[in-house]
Amino acid sequence: MALRRISDLEQSFKSRDGNVIEWKAPSRWLYRYERDRGAVGMETGPGTGEFLWYVLERNNLTHAKRRVFDLINEDEL
Repeated sequence: MALRRISDLEQSFKSRDGNVIEWKAPSRWLYRYERDRGAVGMETGPGTGEFLWYVLERNNLTHAKRRVFDLINEDEL
C-alpha cells in the first residue's frame, strides 16, 4: 500500500535531541533519519536492524521525510 501524503508517515521514534527519527512503513519496515550522518536509512528487512543509507542533498527533516516518503512508495509499488 503506497502512501498518498507525507503526513501519512507514522513516526515511531524520536530521540530527545531530535538527531534520530524513525518511521514505520505500512509494510512495517523501518526507515530512519540520522541528522549527524545526514542520511536516511531503509531497513534491509523487518526487524534486522541493518540499514541501507541514502545521503540527503540537504540535511534537514523536511528533506528526510520527502526521501522516506519516496523510498516507501518505490518499495510498495
